[in-house]
Amino acid sequence: MISIQMKRVILCADDYGQNSAISQAIIELLQKNRLTAVSCMTTSQTWHTAAQSLMPFKSQADIGLHFNLTEDMKIAQPLPALIVKAFLRQLDTRAIEAELNHQIDSFVNGIGRLPDFIDGHQHIHQLPQIRDIVLAVYEKRLRPHRSYIRSTHMPQFYLKYAEPAYFKKIIIELCGAYTFRQQLDEYHIPHNTSFSGVYDFSPDKPYGDFFVQFLNQLKNGGLIMCHPGSPAEIIASDKISAARANEFNYFASDKFLEDCKREQVELARFQYRH
Repeated sequence: MISIQMKRVILCADDYGQNSAISQAIIELLQKNRLTAVSCMTTSQTWHTAAQSLMPFKSQADIGLHFNLTEDMKIAQPLPALIVKAFLRQLDTRAIEAELNHQIDSFVNGIGRLPDFIDGHQHIHQLPQIRDIVLAVYEKRLRPHRSYIRSTHMPQFYLKYAEPAYFKKIIIELCGAYTFRQQLDEYHIPHNTSFSGVYDFSPDKPYGDFFVQFLNQLKNGGLIMCHPGSPAEIIASDKISAARANEFNYFASDKFLEDCKREQVELARFQYRH
C-alpha cells in the first residue's frame, strides 16, 4: 500500500491587532483550528487588549511580530516613499532600530515571550537598510529564542504571467526578496522554504480559487500569508475590508478543508531544520 506524503504548509494570518474586525476574525479561525501562525501589529492602540485574546493559543500557533513602519505611528511613511528612501539609503537607521526594538518590547509585554517569528507589514522587512537592521536585532535578541524570519522570495514566478497579481509579485521580488533570502541562508537564520498568498484582493473571484493556486505554488514547509477580517464589521478606513471578509468566509468553510485534503496539504507550524 502506497503512503501519501502530505505537504506541510504554514497558514499565517497577518495584521492581528490592526483593528477589531481583523482581530476578531483571527481569533474565531484559531478557535476552529484553521490557522497555524498569527502575525501581530503591536503599534495599534488596542494591541494590549488584543494580545490578551491570543494568550490561549500560544501553544497552538506560531505568534510573531508584523513589523510596521507605514501605518498609524509617529514615524510612519507611505510605502512608496519608504521604498525610495531605502534604495537611496536615506533612512534614519537609528530611529528604525529603536522602533523595531520598541515593537518587540510591546510584543513581549503583551504575549509574555519573544516572537516566534518576524516579518514586515507590506514586506518592509526586506528593504535595503531595513533588512540590515532586522538581521542585527535578530542576532542580539531573537536568535537565542530560535525565532524564524519570513522569506517572501517566489522562485520561477517570472515565467508565470497568468498568475494573480503578477506585477505585484515583481515589486516584492525587486524590493529585496531574493537578496534577503540569500542573507537568511548565509547567516543560518530559520525561514520558510517558499512563499505565496499574493493577489490583488479582488472581490470578483472566489478567494478559494486563489488559495488552491497558492497551495500549488509551495514546497513542503512553505508559508501562505492571508488577511482575514470579520464580515460582521466592515471598517471603512480599511481598503481591503471586503476581501478580508471573503477570506474569513472561505477559511471558516468546509470547502477550505476539502481543498486542503484534495491537494494533499496539512496545515502545520514552522518546523526547524538543522
